Amino acid sequence: MDATTQTEFSIYLAHRPGELAGVLEALDAAGVDVRAVCVVDQDERGLVRLLAQPEERVREVFESLVVSGAGPVFESQVLVVSADGRPSVVRDVAAQLALAGVNVRYAYGAPASKTEPGRCVFRVSNLEQALEVVRAIA
Repeated sequence: MDATTQTEFSIYLAHRPGELAGVLEALDAAGVDVRAVCVVDQDERGLVRLLAQPEERVREVFESLVVSGAGPVFESQVLVVSADGRPSVVRDVAAQLALAGVNVRYAYGAPASKTEPGRCVFRVSNLEQALEVVRAIA
């Protein structure tokens, strides 16, 4: 199964109309290609997790947002698995990771684009081991 690691960016936002739109518009204006987004309610604030390129521009945008009161910002390495037409990819990966003793902290999906198939993003307890396990799945 096709799998890679990528940098995931996370930023906390206030619960106000337009916060998410403002972040996404700022990234777009900076020429950032957002490839996956996950938004959750977290401790009186919103938490936005995303995969985007180029990473340096994401950092610049997020730094400017922190100056204006957003944040904090975190970067994490995550496992990104191609769904490649497999409707059971999350189940298959989760089951194999469990057998290998790797904990899935969270997971979310990323839609297909013109250049990439749909993908699943996993934050795991042991990234190197998870990458080996997933690449061994037929």
